[in-house]
Amino acid sequence: MASEDELNATTFQTYVYLVRAGKPVGPRDVMRGANLSSPSVAYRNLQKLIDLGLVVKDEYGNYVAKEKIGLKGHVWVGKTLIPRFTVFGFIFLGVLIAEIAILAPHLFFGSPVEGSFWFLTIVTIVAALIFLVEGVRFRKIKSNVGKAQCVP
Repeated sequence: MASEDELNATTFQTYVYLVRAGKPVGPRDVMRGANLSSPSVAYRNLQKLIDLGLVVKDEYGNYVAKEKIGLKGHVWVGKTLIPRFTVFGFIFLGVLIAEIAILAPHLFFGSPVEGSFWFLTIVTIVAALIFLVEGVRFRKIKSNVGKAQCVP
């Protein structure tokens, strides 16, 4: 079984494209969909994915992802690859919404709120922001890395 460590940037991008496509595609489709420089680069990456057991070639010469593997730092949601930082950011955002729902009646009716609750709300805001910003940064880095050309 393959691991993410065996995938270079363009092979990673090729694999993600094939999983998202969800149907057999040819090397030219892979080249366009994975932002590769030529069909030969797509073919090299497809061959590596076949060797790793992640992709199969059908009788018409098209390629399809055999299975989804877990990729370090990511979570598959359907056919979408999401950085874990983003998932954690949304969890903290949910906690923040719950905290605001608890605070709202106190603020509306003017009843006092304990200082430790304010502190926890501020910590939740900071945590949500950090995770969401890092998730966006991680996604941009991965997509930019995938656009790098394969060096022979």
